[in-house]
Amino acid sequence: MYPNAGSTSGGLRVADTLDEVKTFAYECFDKLDKDSDGFISKGELSEALASNVYKWREKSFICFMLRRIADIAESYDEEWDCKKGDGISRADIQEYFRMLRKRIAQS
Repeated sequence: MYPNAGSTSGGLRVADTLDEVKTFAYECFDKLDKDSDGFISKGELSEALASNVYKWREKSFICFMLRRIADIAESYDEEWDCKKGDGISRADIQEYFRMLRKRIAQS
């Protein structure tokens, strides 16, 4: 009925918004990873959300990651011991958004 209905929402391109979240996660990874262990934990995301460092749009990206942390963490299976379900790595982020982009392209 609507062209590209699967890739738009309220006049926004979902793929573009997801790219913004991914870019934010990459650019702010080290800032969000307070303990520098290579993973962003639920606690670190919650702390960032409660801080005054980020503006509302960035906080919406943090909320997105926080709500989907388990899905993101499961996107890539690290070869080393990691906090499964409690922390996300850069590789997790890369694979998660690659999978989402693929799903959007198929719809």
